[in-house]
Amino acid sequence: MKKMNNLFKKICLWSLVVTMASCDFLDTKPYDFVAPETFYQNEKDCTMALAGVYYTLVKGTVYGNNYSLMFSNTDDLSYFAREFDGNPVKNHGAVCNTHDAANAQLFDTWTDLYDGINNANVLLDNIDKAEFPEDKEYIRQRIKGETKFLRAYYHFLLVQGWYEVPIRTETVTDIATSSKAATPHAEALDWIIQEMEDCIDMVDDKEYDKSPSHVKKTIVEGILARVCLWRAGYPSEGGQPFYEKAAKYAKAVYDSKKHKLYQNDIYAIWKMMASDQYDPEYNESMWEAEFIGTRDDGKYTEGRMGNEIGNMQNANCGKGYGAAFYAGSLILWDLYEKNPGDLRRDLAMAPYQIAANGTEKAWGKTAIVERCCGKFRREWEKSTPQHKNFTEENFPILRYADVLLMLAEAELESKGVTTLAVSAINEVRTRAGIGKLPETISADALRQEIRDERGRELCFEALRKYDLIRWGIYVETISKNLANAIEDARWSNKKANRSGAEGFTRSTQDKHQFLPIPNKELSVNTKLEQNSYWNPKK
Repeated sequence: MKKMNNLFKKICLWSLVVTMASCDFLDTKPYDFVAPETFYQNEKDCTMALAGVYYTLVKGTVYGNNYSLMFSNTDDLSYFAREFDGNPVKNHGAVCNTHDAANAQLFDTWTDLYDGINNANVLLDNIDKAEFPEDKEYIRQRIKGETKFLRAYYHFLLVQGWYEVPIRTETVTDIATSSKAATPHAEALDWIIQEMEDCIDMVDDKEYDKSPSHVKKTIVEGILARVCLWRAGYPSEGGQPFYEKAAKYAKAVYDSKKHKLYQNDIYAIWKMMASDQYDPEYNESMWEAEFIGTRDDGKYTEGRMGNEIGNMQNANCGKGYGAAFYAGSLILWDLYEKNPGDLRRDLAMAPYQIAANGTEKAWGKTAIVERCCGKFRREWEKSTPQHKNFTEENFPILRYADVLLMLAEAELESKGVTTLAVSAINEVRTRAGIGKLPETISADALRQEIRDERGRELCFEALRKYDLIRWGIYVETISKNLANAIEDARWSNKKANRSGAEGFTRSTQDKHQFLPIPNKELSVNTKLEQNSYWNPKK
C-alpha cells in the first residue's frame, strides 16, 4: 500500500489558473489574466491545462455530488432516506424525480460538463503550438489522448443523462454565436465510441498503471465497454454489434492482467478510497474521482462522499458529519439474503451508526431499511481536521469488478452462455464468499444472475439507474417492484425511511429515464430543443 499518485495535489492550483471556465472560488475569469494563444509554450503549460480538463470530474456538480448522487443514485436498491413533500428544491429535485427544466442543479451540472469539454477543445487547439523536446513527443501524444478521451467521456455523461445533446468539438468563445442543435442519440454515441477508440494507443500504458487518477489504456477500454453496452441496449437498441464490441474491450482489460479483485478483505479498497491510499498489487480501483483535503486544511475540493452518501454519523462526534441521505432498500437486502453469508451485505448496508460520543450504535435485527450506505464512512478518513461536510473520500468511476460483470454480460448477449461469461461472474461471487454458478446454467438464468450480481456488487456507485434504463426496465422496476417492496411489513414505517421512497415511486414516469434540458440553456442556444422525453410534442 502506498500514498496515492495524486494528479490534483501536484497541479490542481495551476489548473485553476489556466482552465478556460470560471471557478466557484474566483471572482474573475481566467481570461482576465491568461490568454490561450500565449499560454501554451511547453510541456509544463500543457500538463497544467490538462489538469484543468480533469478538474471537471471533481466539481461538486459532477462526481462531487450532483451527477454521481442526486441524478444517479436513487433506484430500486438505493432510496432517499428523508421525508418527501414534492418540493423540487428541498428534496434535491432529481433525487426523488420531482425536478423540472427550471432546476438549478441540472443547469449547473450541464454548464460544468460543457465547460470541461470547452477546456479540452482549447487544449487540443493549442497543444501543437507548444515546444516539446524531440524525445518527449510521446508526452504530447499522451496529453492529446487523455484530453480527447475526457472530452468524449464528458459528452457520454451528457448523453446518458440528457438523451440528446449538442456534440461540441470546436472551442466556444461566445455562446451567443454558438447555437447548436442536438445530435441524435445513437449518432452521438457512435461518435463517442470512435473518439475513445482513437485514444487507446495514445494514452499511457505503463507509467500510470499504479495510479487511479490518470486515464490509461485499460481505463479507455473499460469505459468503452460501458459505452458499448449502453449503445447496445435501450434506447438506441444497437444490439449484437455493440455487445460484441463491449465484450472485446472488457476482455482486453481482462487479458492485460493489470487488474485483479482485492482479496481477503472486502472493505479494503473502500478504506483506501477514504484515506488517500492505493493498492499497487491488485489495482482493482481503476479510475477514481480524486478529492483532496477538507477545505479546513487549506486544500479546496467539492467532494461529499461520506457526508451526503455514506454511513450515518452524528455531527457532534467530532469526526465529521454523515448525513446519510441514501439507504439500502429491502430489494437490496433480499438480493444479499438470497446467498446467505454474502460478505458485501454489511459493507453496502452498514449495520451500525456512529453516535454523538463516537461509538458504534448497532441497528436492531428488524431495522433493515434504516441501514445506510456503508461504502463511504467518515470513520475511515485519515485527514485532520475533518470538515463537517466536505471530505477527501474518492468516488470510484470504474472498478475491475464492474469490468468482469460487463464481460460476463457482453459475452452472454453476443455469444450465449460461455465458459468466459460464467468464469467472469464467478470471480466476483467467489470474492464475495458466495457459491459459483454452474456452466450448465441457462441463458435466461445467467442474464438474471448478472443483473442481480451487478446490484449486489455495484450498488451506490451511480450505475444501477443506467443499468435499469439500458435493460428497458427502469419505470416498471421503480413504480412497481420498489413500490411493492415498500408495502412489505419489513419496511420501516418511520417517515424518514418511507416517505422519500414512496414519493420517488409515485413521481417516476417514462420521462424520468432522462433529465430535461435546462430552460436557461434553451433560452441561449436557439437551435436546441427540449428532448423528446420531456417534450410531448416531439
